[in-house]
Amino acid sequence: MLRRAPVTVAVVGLCLLLAGAGEPASAGLAWERGAILHGELWRLWSCHLVHFSISHAAADALVLLAMGLYAEPLVGPRRFGLMLAGAATLLSAGMLVLAPGLHEYRGASGLAVLTAVLGGVLAWRRHPASHLMLACAALALAAKTLWEACAHTAAFTDLPAGVGVAWQAHLLGALLGAAAARHLSPPEDGHP
Repeated sequence: MLRRAPVTVAVVGLCLLLAGAGEPASAGLAWERGAILHGELWRLWSCHLVHFSISHAAADALVLLAMGLYAEPLVGPRRFGLMLAGAATLLSAGMLVLAPGLHEYRGASGLAVLTAVLGGVLAWRRHPASHLMLACAALALAAKTLWEACAHTAAFTDLPAGVGVAWQAHLLGALLGAAAARHLSPPEDGHP
């Protein structure tokens, strides 16, 4: 698994490791609007590795692992790593613009949704017999994101009291995953 998808395994491992590191570590790495605007730019990337709870981390890690194990070998580890790093920046910057009322964000859900959409598009291209199943999965993801946008509650993860879902990260992740898949060409050497 490590050889097949080293970037995915590393990101999932960091998410799970940091989930057990405690609140002070998570708070110092979280996306915080004020801190970012005052120059703490590492938060643009580190926020995607910390979570509000172990169940939150586990849910994000599970989706990222499942879809990363499929997508990363098709894309190649180098390109997949660059894609996630660039997407982390765009997700964080996008939330500064699209979620002006958001003060704090933690989680790999934006990256997990990106990976799920990327994997879904790649599977669509490679496995025509799975189109109906993939279309149903896409509708379920869209419904989940719409629910979170309207209800401001997580569909599958318990978040602490007072913490809302940053559905904008999910929407941005889906858009970035679709854009990445659209512009994706096979690895240069033919070996991911």
